[in-house]
Amino acid sequence: MKKTARITVLCFSFLMVCSLHGWAQSSPAEAFKNVTIHTADGNTIKSGTIVWRNGVITNIGKDVSIPFDAYVRDGGDSLHVYPGFIDGHALWGSPDVEENVETPDEPGNPGYGRAGIQPERKPSELLQTDSKALSEAPKKGFTTAALGLKGQMLPGQVDLFFINEKETEDLLLKQGVGITAQLEEAQGQAYPSTTMGVMSQLRQLFNDAEALQQQEHYFASVSSNYPAPKQNKVLEALYPVMDNQQPFYFVVDTKENIERVFELQDELGFEVVIVSGKEAYKKSDELKQRNIPVLASIDLPEEPEWRSDDEDEDQPEITEEMRIFRDRQEEAYKADIQNIAKLIDSGVKVGFASNGLELSDISKNLTVLQEESDLGKEAILRMLTQSTADILGYSNQLGNIAEGRIASFTVFNKPFMEEKAQALYSITDGNLTEFEQESSEE
Repeated sequence: MKKTARITVLCFSFLMVCSLHGWAQSSPAEAFKNVTIHTADGNTIKSGTIVWRNGVITNIGKDVSIPFDAYVRDGGDSLHVYPGFIDGHALWGSPDVEENVETPDEPGNPGYGRAGIQPERKPSELLQTDSKALSEAPKKGFTTAALGLKGQMLPGQVDLFFINEKETEDLLLKQGVGITAQLEEAQGQAYPSTTMGVMSQLRQLFNDAEALQQQEHYFASVSSNYPAPKQNKVLEALYPVMDNQQPFYFVVDTKENIERVFELQDELGFEVVIVSGKEAYKKSDELKQRNIPVLASIDLPEEPEWRSDDEDEDQPEITEEMRIFRDRQEEAYKADIQNIAKLIDSGVKVGFASNGLELSDISKNLTVLQEESDLGKEAILRMLTQSTADILGYSNQLGNIAEGRIASFTVFNKPFMEEKAQALYSITDGNLTEFEQESSEE
């Protein structure tokens, strides 16, 4: 009897330990209720509830059962929840580029770093966590960003992060989403110093990388009598692009430079995502044909000054010559403003990239897009969320508020496109940050 009792006690204790261990592995749930939920596909759920646990959304809807252990925040039907905005190519936290215009000993062969060829650099290793942008971006609605580095021709890789102030460096989602490329010449008297030189250098880099890769494969296949190839971090960093495992995130704006990227793609066979692409609408048909997405800039052109001057009744009459000039200027301005709308209408995948644009300019530029282009609020929200997630390869995890998705969303005090809209909470990979609401002067 004593032995049986002892076994029973041990079994009971073991079960209790297992139960407690299992309980400890599951974090308490969190929830917002009585909020207006805006999904990336344009649907709106009023008086809705969203529940998440362990970084994943577990339930969403109007009539949702909230778990007993959930910490619940009541929005009082006045708060608005949006999918976390995603920046497809940001430079937040990147070290500044030190200007180097000294002429090297061999200007025609200045070395990789001097030529701006640094594809081995990783944002995850160089991130400056005290960057103000990493603190301000969540307040603008951003929960995720593909971070690149400042530089010239090949400044480095693109790493995907959840964004949450100084914690960002510990929130790496994927290293090596792609490699940033630009038709950016080397500084000062050093090769490549022209656009054609950059293109030629890129061709040479691919040839050198292919030769090194072949040597490595051959060395691995023979038993002796063949020297080990010398390691080259720069060329080895290009292997994933050569093997179509990563794309180039090519920063280009003009029609002519986009055509140059097409030419390089035809020769070298890499996959590409266009970043910025301010004149991409001029090549929209070919972008669609090539299945090349665009992470579009909203760094909009300056509005012609005379547009606001026209409202002044005291302005003198303009000449016919001046009127013709203004008509052409107006046509060019509107064409650039319509860039994103034209790309979407052509069937091109379009996401968002700040690519150096100040965070303070994003809201006002989105307002201009809404007012002066054919983009509605739903299209803008989709561009900032699901469309960018699709281009980055995370269409099933990010970009929308849905059951099973990563809990990354923002709670605003009013619809995010409205004047004086403020983010009150940022939920990034399930972790909630509350912001102090800024006082507004009437």
